[in-house]
Amino acid sequence: MRFADSDRLKDLVCPPYDVISPAEQKRLHERNPANAVHLELSQAHEDRDVRNREVAGVWRRWIEEGIVVQESTESFYVYRQDFVSQDGRRCRVAGVIGALKLGPYGEASGVLPHERTMPGPIEERLSLMKALPVNISPIYSIYRGGGGLTPYLDELENRPTAARFADEHGTLHRLWIISAPAERDMISEALRPGPLVIADGHHRYETALAYAQSVGGEGDHQSVMCFCVDADAEDLVVFPYHRVLKTSVDPREIERRMAERWPVKPIDNGTSSSAALSHSSADHPFLLHSREGETLVEVGDSTVVEQVGTRARAWRDLDVVALHEAVLPLVLPEGVDDLRFSKDPDEILSLVEDGGWTAGVLLRALHPAQVVEVARSGERMPQKASYFWPKALTGLVFRTLTRLPG
Repeated sequence: MRFADSDRLKDLVCPPYDVISPAEQKRLHERNPANAVHLELSQAHEDRDVRNREVAGVWRRWIEEGIVVQESTESFYVYRQDFVSQDGRRCRVAGVIGALKLGPYGEASGVLPHERTMPGPIEERLSLMKALPVNISPIYSIYRGGGGLTPYLDELENRPTAARFADEHGTLHRLWIISAPAERDMISEALRPGPLVIADGHHRYETALAYAQSVGGEGDHQSVMCFCVDADAEDLVVFPYHRVLKTSVDPREIERRMAERWPVKPIDNGTSSSAALSHSSADHPFLLHSREGETLVEVGDSTVVEQVGTRARAWRDLDVVALHEAVLPLVLPEGVDDLRFSKDPDEILSLVEDGGWTAGVLLRALHPAQVVEVARSGERMPQKASYFWPKALTGLVFRTLTRLPG
């Protein structure tokens, strides 16, 4: 299913639900009455069950009024994003949207997670899926394909698009419909070996799996819409999720405890904190920010080994693992009262300076290959360990799990 009016698609799409702030949610709701946010993150009613019934009614009305229409033939969709990275490089991410067979994580399904999940979002999204059996947005997966599909994806630039628009961030979004049987078979064969590692959408995958298991039997509900990208060929950008925490321990005491264990270096006003972090030669450097100032903390791998043993090296090498498995337990045995995540360092600093949070911790970015290798090792990163950007938009393609009449 797709929006019938592809010329206005810029006003009809939205980000995935889990990165939409309350302010952006309000703005998207006001942008267009047919914006996908009315399905993805509705403001219709405070009561969840009432809200979900109203969302299902919106979907039925969109079908009846021809706002969304069914594709005439079974198709894959090639989705490409062209953008400029923070360091000024021209980048692109191109991949395939299709139906991925569901199954428990592991070798049998060929689907691997890389982050831990929380039960709350799964329960919330499952109630919506039961009311509206539609894949509203695709999960985002990556694989090591060695660039096998790259020549084909490059050639598509010579074909007309089904959708083309630039968003407010300057990212150019393009969509091609692939319906020819020979091309569909070629794409299936290229992606079949796997494994696919979920980059973005663990909760959506687990929700779809729970729904499939609750319905049982065969049918479209036994697969989920998925955007598949070759990590070997595309310009994947992964931002770190920084942390801000609340604890009863004074920030000066936190810094003192850190200095007892590891080298710490105060960051003066003339030094770029981000440069200090990226140029550190330590195994696991962190920037600790409190109202007292900023400090570079340099933790060695030996500390992590002491805490977690010789578990998979790919997992142990991650800064976010060092933070959650070693640094915080050693420095704050009292525990952390509250924890919040953001990819925006300025938001972290503002929460410390003006929001009453005890301290912020800024981390280095991951490399996309690290995500794949951790998943292959069988380990999972802590929640909110990676932020893939740009996000795969919601509303380019929908996938209904029940057959429409006719």
